[in-house]
Amino acid sequence: MIRKAIIPGLLVAFSFFAVSQHTFAQSSDRAVDDIQGAISFIEGLSDETRAVWSDTNMTAEERSKAFRDIFEQATDIELLAKGMLGRHYRTASTELRKAYMTAMANYIVYEFDKRMAQIGFKQLAVTGTTPASGKRGHLFVRTQVDREDGAPLLADWRVRKKNGQFQIVNLEIEGINLLITNRELFSSRIKDVGLEGLIEELKNGVEES
Repeated sequence: MIRKAIIPGLLVAFSFFAVSQHTFAQSSDRAVDDIQGAISFIEGLSDETRAVWSDTNMTAEERSKAFRDIFEQATDIELLAKGMLGRHYRTASTELRKAYMTAMANYIVYEFDKRMAQIGFKQLAVTGTTPASGKRGHLFVRTQVDREDGAPLLADWRVRKKNGQFQIVNLEIEGINLLITNRELFSSRIKDVGLEGLIEELKNGVEES
């Protein structure tokens, strides 16, 4: 059940979560104060992703590793994973937390790699920016993603800047919030199968391929 339910939210979202590490020399450590830097960071997303995806000289294993390396640098996986689990993370044992983090990261990278060719995109264009609410200085970078097949997608990337480095901390696709949507899904699955059951479902999504 988790495999069918989570894929629509994750596939589109994480299919664009690949971009290499970018460090900027601005003195401010707030994305909202470095709009051009945040835009450049997101614009690099499309180029980096397609370069790996379209490299016919790479084996499947090499491509998967390249995706993982790019993804882990560009995204605060731990923050997203914790947010998706919500209160259940705070009450989980250290052992279960570690197992969940490992399963979540592996599942996301696997689905990203597997579905890239199916989703496909031709171009990512920045259409504007909006400051996020709160005092953390996050910035929404609004984009339109043109695909090989299907209508363009509207994606809002929530970007932060920390220690001079930009990172993606959340994403909304066509108004669907990645973190909130999956928090509700995970909470529902935990009620049915428990946290250990959720972890197994995430792991099985990779192992049954």
